[in-house]
Parts: sequence; C-alpha cells; structure tokens
Amino acid sequence: MTDGAAQAGVTIDNKVDCTMQKRQAFLFAAATVLLMLWGLGARGLWAAEGRWAEVVREMRLTRDFFHPTIGGEPYFDKPLLTYWFRVVISAVTGVLNEFTVRLPSALAGIVALWATVRLGTRLWSARTGRLAGWFLLTTYAFLFWSRTGTADAENMAFTMVAVAWYWSRRDRPTFLAMLVFYLIVFVGAQTKGLTAIAVPIVVVLPDIVAERRWRLLLRPGHLLALGIGLLVYLSPFVYASFTQASDYQSSGLGLVFQENILRYFSPLDHKGPFYLYAYELPVLLLPWTPLFVLVAIGVARCRRSLDHHTRWLVWAIVLVFLFFTLSGSRRSYYILPILPFCALLMAVFVAWVHQEGTEKWHRRGLNIQRIVFVGLIAFELAIPLVLTISRRMIGFKVPLGFYVASLVIGVSAALVGSLLRRLSRGSGSPAGAAEAVWPLVGVAVVLLAGYFCWQQNILEVNRTERPFARRLQARVSGSSLRPAGVFPKCNANILFYLDTQGPVQVLTGPDQLRRFMDQTCPGVVITQQRYTAAIPADIAADLQRQKTLHEDVRPWESRSSRKEKWVAWFWESSPAIAAMAKAKEGANDAK
Repeated sequence: MTDGAAQAGVTIDNKVDCTMQKRQAFLFAAATVLLMLWGLGARGLWAAEGRWAEVVREMRLTRDFFHPTIGGEPYFDKPLLTYWFRVVISAVTGVLNEFTVRLPSALAGIVALWATVRLGTRLWSARTGRLAGWFLLTTYAFLFWSRTGTADAENMAFTMVAVAWYWSRRDRPTFLAMLVFYLIVFVGAQTKGLTAIAVPIVVVLPDIVAERRWRLLLRPGHLLALGIGLLVYLSPFVYASFTQASDYQSSGLGLVFQENILRYFSPLDHKGPFYLYAYELPVLLLPWTPLFVLVAIGVARCRRSLDHHTRWLVWAIVLVFLFFTLSGSRRSYYILPILPFCALLMAVFVAWVHQEGTEKWHRRGLNIQRIVFVGLIAFELAIPLVLTISRRMIGFKVPLGFYVASLVIGVSAALVGSLLRRLSRGSGSPAGAAEAVWPLVGVAVVLLAGYFCWQQNILEVNRTERPFARRLQARVSGSSLRPAGVFPKCNANILFYLDTQGPVQVLTGPDQLRRFMDQTCPGVVITQQRYTAAIPADIAADLQRQKTLHEDVRPWESRSSRKEKWVAWFWESSPAIAAMAKAKEGANDAK
C-alpha cells in the first residue's frame, strides 16, 4: 500500500469515527432531554418541594426577593439562589407550577452530566466520558433528585462544574482561573450551603498534595481570588440584612452557621447512624450497585498499577465519603455529590483500566449486572399479576394504563438489550467490557424512562393531596371565604395550591383557633387529621356543625397515612354567634 492510500484510509477512518461520535452525542442528548424533562410537571408537589414553590410564590406576591417567607413568616433556612432560579423561569414562562418549580433541578442535572462527561473525556478518553455520562444518567437517585424541585441537583451541578474547571485549568493556574473556580464554588454555596465549597476542595485536594501544588495557595493572586469569591457569596446576605423590616426576625448568615457549621459538628436533628452511608450509597447507586461493588474490588486489587488520574479519582471518592460520614448530621441524599465520581470510576474501570487480573472483575461485574437487569425486566412483566393479587387482597387499584405500561416497558427493555447485544457482537470490534456494557445501558434507559416518564405519572391518580388542595382553592376563591387559618402550623404545599393573595393565619393553639373562629366571618380552618385530637371538645363541636371538606382516603392506606390527611371546615357566619342564636331559638321554643 502506498503512503497516499494509507493516508486516505486514515482520513476515512477519522471521518467515520467523527460521524460515530456525533451520533453517540446526539443519542445521549436525546436520552438526557427525555429522562430529565418528559412529564416533569405531571406529579403534584411532595415533601420539601412545597417549600421552594411557596417561597417563590410569596416572593412574586411581595416583590421582595431577599427575604424569603412561608405563610408570611421568615424562612431563610436555605440561601437565595435556587429561589431566584425559579423566579426567573416563572417570570419568563408566565406561570408558576410544578413544572417551573422542578425545571431548575432538571437543568442542573443536565449541567452535572455535561461536566461529568467533560471531566471523563479530559482525564481519560472520550469513550470513558460518554460511558460515565450514561452511568450517571441511568442512576435512579440522580434522576429522582434532578426531577425534584429542591436545591440538591443544583448543589451537585456546581460541585461538578468546579471540579471540571479545576482540571481544565490545572496546568495554567492564572489569577483568572483561580477567580473563576472560587466564583463557581461560592455562587454554588448560594444554592444549598457550604458543601458546594467544601466538596470541590476535598475532591481536588489529593491532586494538590500529590503534585505539591499547595505552594500556589500562598500566592497573592490566589488570596485575592478567594477574597473576591467570598465577597460575592456574602453580598446577598449583607443586602438582605440591611434591607429587612423590623418584624423579619431571621438572619441568612446566622442560619448558614446553624445549618452548615453547627449541624456538621453538633446537629439538633437528622442524626443518622455513623454507618448510614455504608448502606445508603449502594441504594443511591441503583441499578448499578453490583457493578460498582465489583469495580471497587477490582480497583483495590490493581491499585499499585493505576495511573495518576485514576488514583486521584479513588482518593476523591474516599475523601467525599469520609467528609459526609464524619458529619454529625446525616441523611441519605446529603451524599448525592459523590454520584458523578462513582459513575466516573465505573466508566474508567470498564473502558480504561485493563491491567493484568482485572478481566475477571470486568466479567463478574457485567455478569452480575446482567442478572440484575434480567430480574428487573421479569419483575416489570410480572407487575400486572402482582397488581391483580394486591387488588384482591388489600384493594390497591391502579388504572388499566399502568398494566399496559408495565408490559410495554418490560418487552421493550428486553428487545433493546437483545438488539444492542447483537450489534456489539457484529461490530467487528473485540467484545471487551466497554462493548458488553452498552446493552445494559440500553436496558437501564428503557426501564428508567418508562418509570419516570410514564408509570410514575399514571400512579399520580392515587395521590390525594393535590386534588384536595385544588377543591379547597376552588371553594375559597369562588366565594367570599377569603380568610383562611391553618392549625397548628403552616404547610407549604397547601399554601402553594391555596394561592391566596395574602398570608394565611397560623393558629398555633386552641385559643388562637377560637379567636379566629369568633372574629372571622366567613372563614375556613384547615388542618390534618393528626392534629384534630388537640382541638378542645367545645371548639371541635362547633367545627363539626360546619360544612366540611375531607381529603380522600384510599382503602389500602395505613393508619399513619390517614393521619396525614387534610380536612377543612367552612362557615358563612361565626360559629360562636350561630351557636348562641341556636341556643336562644331553642329557649324560645321551650317557652
């Protein structure tokens, strides 16, 4: 073969490879958009989502974006940036609903994926970066929190962007490079807290120590960059402090200390056991937990022959795990920032590390992972039978569409896995671990997309809080029953759906409840069933004579779940006055 022919062959191969990379990038982007955005607003708010939704709703009402409130009461438990994200999106779209509340988290998840792929590509290879992105995208906990309207996904995204930036400018530590790094982490700290600063520093620390780069930290340029980043972080808190009203008794910086420093060393609550993350991390990594465990064993066995970047990654994972474990306050989702690094380690071991003796760990990990996915497909196909049995035993009902969805998802996952396995075998490339993992990734995409984008939204019909809140809101807004009281404390979800133009009165005790009923005409009192026992008998008797709206109860719900159900009482005239009039009428009849 002549030199010209050889060069032409190389050019053709490069074009084919470039075309293949573009197709893979497009496929990854399409899967990301589908998994992150499809059906994002179909579900009602749950748990902590209501806090972000209600704070943003009240910011829009009051036009005060520096002093967050819930029910008119100060709520500075979290920094301001994640609220501002939702304010901007709701201003652009013109609506504030479940979709706009969750959209910033979904976009943050996309950013975290991009940073993970970028980091894997830079430190190892393009194939490693893509595979890490697929692993992260198909991790259940990552998808769950990226589709949840809180600050956790944003916190993880800023962490990954900071680490990716560090490695992109690691060999060019100019003042601008350091300034951008500190701006990323300090702005990230305005999403959830100081972990957005601590985790990136913990992650890059092994490289700084190993390469003796700590001398750079003593340069004036570094200290100046650090100071500017700190000023940017403090600015919103300082402005909020100087502009707050006299009755706004809440300090952003005070809560930063309480919720970050004090909670880390001496928490008041959320005191999970010391070993919490030892079993929560495997749960967060589902469905890739078996592969990760085998990868960890394989990496440990060949640790002496690992390249510098892989050793750094292992140390980063270990240190992040220890950082959260040593905290006095522990909850399962606190350790979410570790997930992208775990996805990178799996991708590195599968696509990059091929040391002697690692082949069996590749093979074992993929075989066990294959068994797990076969089991998940079998379970998906068996769901109609399981639901039929549960319906007869405990009365649990789901729409017919859920049966159809389960069968379609199970069959589709099996077909996609079989097709990708045949394609990988017929590609002509060696059937290594990287090629063998793609059928598993395909199955994971189908199963998770089916659940988050289809099945979960069908099951929403069995949730009762949002329908109750909407019926309540219709009753309140469609009549003169504007004054509303909540006993004995605020609930952000109910307040958001009630959508009142002013603060709802919080009736913290029986005396306040009685005064509200006597002085408010017409009015409505809202509470949960678990609090009705705290209402004195005479007040309860007055309330029971009023029009009542109950949240629906499903036959299969437990006793504890029923205690969480809502009830509302409406009256057109004061219950006390009505009772006196009734008593007087009875006395006249007696005469």
